[in-house]
Amino acid sequence: MNASKTVLVSGATGFIGRALCAELRARDHSVRTLSRSHGDVLWDVDQGTIDPDTLDGVDTVVHLAGEPVVQRWTRAAKQRILQSRVSSTELLVGAILEQSTRPDFICSSGINYYGYNCGSPVDEASASGEGFLAQVCRAWEGAAQPLADSGVRTVFVRTGLALSAEGGALAKMLPVFKWGLGGRIGSGAQYMSWIALSDLVAIYCRMIEDQSINGPINAVAPVPVVNAAFTKALGKVLGRPTLCTLPMPVAKALLGKMGEETVLADVGVLPSRLLATGFQWEMPELEAALRQILNRV
Repeated sequence: MNASKTVLVSGATGFIGRALCAELRARDHSVRTLSRSHGDVLWDVDQGTIDPDTLDGVDTVVHLAGEPVVQRWTRAAKQRILQSRVSSTELLVGAILEQSTRPDFICSSGINYYGYNCGSPVDEASASGEGFLAQVCRAWEGAAQPLADSGVRTVFVRTGLALSAEGGALAKMLPVFKWGLGGRIGSGAQYMSWIALSDLVAIYCRMIEDQSINGPINAVAPVPVVNAAFTKALGKVLGRPTLCTLPMPVAKALLGKMGEETVLADVGVLPSRLLATGFQWEMPELEAALRQILNRV
């Protein structure tokens, strides 16, 4: 049985944050939420302010907050996406460094770190890639580097496509696929690196409870799939055809650069460091995961 910890969570109202907070409480950890207006403790990233007692008694900080990526990428939106992550991380890092006893820091990041056109699988030893989101991830993780340099245990959870019927990309796909209008994008050969929400939550819990883990962790299922295989599996689970095809040029025209770096990306990521720790996925296979997530067992 793991010792109970006090965990401070930013971004606790998002679909990942809600699931994580519920699981932490179920494991008898004490959870505090950090929010602009409705959390247990308050902060204002724009003003650079945070409650002075925010970190009192906190063992671990889990930082999930950030401007949504899926929106039209105007110049202003891109600035918000970048600054929301960098500024909030800098604010937390500064507060942690002021503590005599410094909590561990576990920061969300993305597999976009590796770029958006990786093709063949990459892992934590791979270099960062090209694109706006890769730039965001580098800056995001870089903002926490002073903690690692000072000896604070710092973990970056580079997350893939988190699958849940309650939110995220899958919830947005479901109506189209249920109408029988789902299908592959372009050739369907582009990699999709995914993770069931319950496994993602279990990974965060492992990062909180296992003091031996530092640095970047790829939070994805053991084997990435290509878009055509993902499309086929989702259609099979829903019992709907997936004959529609969205040509890549049309998809790029509709979704712009945001779509090119997210839903159209070709990023095959392996969780090499998780595998080395002996982590056990509850849902390592895509079709079985989709059946469980969508209650189609």
